[in-house]
Amino acid sequence: MTTKRWVALSIMLFLAILVAANVWYRNVFSDEWAAESNAEKRAAAVANLIEVDEADKYVWDETAWVVQGKTEDGQLAYVWLRDNAVDTVRAADGFTKEQIRAAVLQSKPDASITHIRPGIMKGQHVWEVYYSRVESGQRKYAYAFYNFENGTFIDMYRLPATELAQ
Repeated sequence: MTTKRWVALSIMLFLAILVAANVWYRNVFSDEWAAESNAEKRAAAVANLIEVDEADKYVWDETAWVVQGKTEDGQLAYVWLRDNAVDTVRAADGFTKEQIRAAVLQSKPDASITHIRPGIMKGQHVWEVYYSRVESGQRKYAYAFYNFENGTFIDMYRLPATELAQ
């Protein structure tokens, strides 16, 4: 085979691999994308959202979709979609992500916060805070839960520690 044929064959093989990877990726995530789209539509219909900013699947002691968006009157709102209930809370009626971040850092100034997201735990709306701290030469990870409406601490779960590199 000539060099031109090898190059053409290599390019065709590379393109075939890209197409196959794209088909596989779309196949793997299509159900999740459909569920997210359904959650956004359901939240928009129930809470009169005119714009959806974010939709996250939340799994802890029960599974729920938490959809954030703007209502017809321009207010930011959170909608919790569970199998047996739908709850809507205006963002102004709850603590903000920034207020929760400040509360965590006030009590644990050395915490490295990975994420803060709305969720549901034991039937109540919460802010889930996932963070880590270095204690006694080990990085310790934890989930802390704060009430969405009033910001009070609810519970914390510590994960096993990991050794830091020396």
